[in-house]
Amino acid sequence: MKIAFVGIKRKYQEFDGPSYRDTFNKYHLELPFYYARDGHNDVVITTVDYESDVHIFATVEKGRVGSLQCIKEVDFQNPGWKYDVVIHWRKWFPEFYVPGAVNLINCQDHSFSPEWKNDVRTALSKGELTGILCFPTWHKRNLSEETGVPHERLFDGVTLGVDTQIYAPAALKDPYSMLWASDPGRGFVHALQLAIYLWKKDRQFRLHVCYPDYVKGEFIPKHPAIINHGCVKNGPELWGLFNSTGILPYTSTFKEPSSRAHRQAQAAASMVVYPIGMGSPSELIDNDKTGLIAQNDTALWGELILEYVKSGRWATIGDQARRMAISENWEVQALRFNKLIERIKE
Repeated sequence: MKIAFVGIKRKYQEFDGPSYRDTFNKYHLELPFYYARDGHNDVVITTVDYESDVHIFATVEKGRVGSLQCIKEVDFQNPGWKYDVVIHWRKWFPEFYVPGAVNLINCQDHSFSPEWKNDVRTALSKGELTGILCFPTWHKRNLSEETGVPHERLFDGVTLGVDTQIYAPAALKDPYSMLWASDPGRGFVHALQLAIYLWKKDRQFRLHVCYPDYVKGEFIPKHPAIINHGCVKNGPELWGLFNSTGILPYTSTFKEPSSRAHRQAQAAASMVVYPIGMGSPSELIDNDKTGLIAQNDTALWGELILEYVKSGRWATIGDQARRMAISENWEVQALRFNKLIERIKE
């Protein structure tokens, strides 16, 4: 299939060199890269200012080839190109509607402006928008409730993968090493309080902290329970933190459609602890099997982590989380997406 991802309004020329552009496509956008590599599709990404050579993904199996290419938006409507699928990035872009193709929105948000909802409803009523790609469980329900889009037009289970080749347990996983690898606005203060609580109980506990490049690091205090890695871009250093630490306490304070960090930690065979009732992850983590779900309370989480670390049960949960991550990794999601499009076109 030929798939176009449109409306990604990033200035690629502002990225820090070719390696960061590739990193952005692979680890931030995710879907185009893995739909090409693991779904064996020909995928293009429209940008406002950048075009690239075709990146070919070939496999040992005959005929299993995919490709990825960046093109400028002005070249999108090239009459010589025929798209099977057009995926609008996070909103509807009427200027990129392609008649005859399956037009979808990839939705990663949890609240929607009146303009967003009106554009979607209009595109649905005109028969231009086929449906919306979303995360399972809470996100799908919330999206339907907020926008009025029928459930049958919401397609889940094809956007939630993780690269289980990159995120995989190191030879030595340390359950006393915990990880915060996210924006501090997602509840870091509670993770900090938890780390100090655990450190007072057992001085082996440490919380490794890193964050994206748009975050300033002044929010991290100096304390023996905290190891500050600063800004860590997606790459070997970040993967090593996920793969070697044993616990991911994700103290989220609002309902999230998804969490990249918790999926990466599960793939790395870490024990994820997540608050109850905080969006899709709270429902996708199987409590006491692929992670722990509990009310966001410092003492409660602290005693749970102590119990699971001391008993060794954290490792059992990590192993089960790893198996679950493999069963839902990017290869599975990409091939499931292909089958979804086949079903839609029947």
